[in-house]
Amino acid sequence: MIQHFTPEQDQFLQLSQSMAYYLGLREGISLFAYWKDGVQYVGTTGKTLKDALAEIQVEEDTVRSRFKI
Repeated sequence: MIQHFTPEQDQFLQLSQSMAYYLGLREGISLFAYWKDGVQYVGTTGKTLKDALAEIQVEEDTVRSRFKI
């Protein structure tokens, strides 16, 4: 049996999945950040954890703004 969602339910499902994605992204970046000279960095580009998390927040806010919930 195929279950159909209302448009509101579909939006809520998509929003929930997006929130889970960004939560996991933050968690993964935080877990693999490393300390150097008293500052936490991510990756090999010299980006600080603080800057990376701020970029993720901007991206998430952009995605959330598409939903009317």
